[in-house]
Amino acid sequence: MLKKKMVIELLVYIVAVVIGIIMLYTYEPQEVEIVIPSDFQVEQTGGANDAFIPIE
Repeated sequence: MLKKKMVIELLVYIVAVVIGIIMLYTYEPQEVEIVIPSDFQVEQTGGANDAFIPIE
C-alpha cells in the first residue's frame, strides 16, 4: 500500500501535468510584426562547390 507522503506527491505531479496540458492547448502567442528596410539585400557568396568533406 502506498504511503500517505507518496500519494500526496503523486497528486501534485498529476495536477502539474494537467495544468501543463491545459496551458499547452490554450496558449496563443502574440503576433510580432517584423519590419524589413526596403533597401535590404541578401548577398550569396560561394556556392555548392565551396563545401569540403575530407575522405578518410
